[in-house]
Formats: sequence, structure tokens, C-alpha cells
Amino acid sequence: MSKTKKVNTLVSLKEDVKEKLREDIIMSKLKPGDRIVETEVAKRLGISQVPVREALRGLEEEGLITTIKYRGAFVTEINDVEMYHMFSLRAKIETDAIELILPQLTKRHFGELYDIVDKMKVAEKDYAVQSQLDMEFHRTILEWANIDVFLRIWGMLTNHIRRYITLLNPEVHILPEEVHQYHMTLVETLEEKDVEKAKVVFEEHIMKMVAK
Repeated sequence: MSKTKKVNTLVSLKEDVKEKLREDIIMSKLKPGDRIVETEVAKRLGISQVPVREALRGLEEEGLITTIKYRGAFVTEINDVEMYHMFSLRAKIETDAIELILPQLTKRHFGELYDIVDKMKVAEKDYAVQSQLDMEFHRTILEWANIDVFLRIWGMLTNHIRRYITLLNPEVHILPEEVHQYHMTLVETLEEKDVEKAKVVFEEHIMKMVAK
């Protein structure tokens, strides 16, 4: 195998491991405070420790794990104050995007959002799928704004927010059909083409989980 191919394989493995561990953290299969043992992950996945080590470094940069010297890597704890500011920042990014794009949205755009909402209804019994569709809904709106920095920051924030919502899910009592209805309301609001109203509705929707 050529050196370039080896490097590409390692990068691909690292990203695969990072994605798997990230989803395990977000979906609470790995809970706050859990230790992630590099050798155990490598053995379970049938790979060397190198891509696992690189994946853990990437997740530490994302703030999902923390490495303690001589002890290892641990899933980070949830900080409620920090989470509030993450939700606020996400709301600011999305409402800024809406202000930019709403006047140009067409029936085709609204149809694309309605398609995602319809999938939410079908997936009412599968929280993991609904969570992914929720992310797809909001990411689609940001992609229309075509501002790379919005998407980069939003992606990092959303990983933490999905994890927070997953941990809270048994307590917040949001029914699956409500997820579908909430997003239906968001599309209907966008269709009114009232920028200020849309910004208020989206902000309230996003901040609902951290409302005191």
C-alpha cells in the first residue's frame, strides 16, 4: 500500500470512529463521566489504536470528551449555564440566516422543508431518527444562507444540544407527534414571509428546552 493510500485510510478510519463515538455520546449510550478506553474501542472495532487515539483528540476539540493525564478520556459533564449560551448562540445564527434568506424563499424551498416534516411524522416511534431529521430541518435552512461559518459553528453547537436534549428527554415530556407539529408550525410561519415574526418563533422554538 502506498504512503498516500495509508494516510487516506487512516483519516477515513479516524472519521468513522469519531462519528460512531460522537453518536454514542449524543444518544447517551456513553453518558457524562463515562471513561472511553482506547484499547477497548480498538478491540471492539477490530482496528489499531492509532485512529481511535486521533478520533478521541477530535472529540476533545469538539468538547465532547476531556482527557485527564494518567487517567484517560472521559465523556464531559453537562454544564447548564454553558448549554444556555449554546442554545442562545444557535438561535442567533438561525435567526440571522432567516433574515437573510426569507425574502427569497420559494414554494420549492417550503416543499423541501415539508418533506422533512412528513418524515418526522413517519418516524414518531424512533427518537433517534426524529433527532436526525430535526437536525436536517434546521441545517437545510442554514445551507440556503450559504455562509460557511454559520454551518461550522452550528454543527458544533448542535452536537452538544442534541446530547443535552437526549439526556433530558425522559423529563421534558415532549411527545413524538409534537416534534412533527412544532416543525410544521415553523414552516407555516416561514411561508408568511414576515421576517420579524419568523425570527421570534424560531428563537422561542430553539430556547424552549432551556427556558427557566
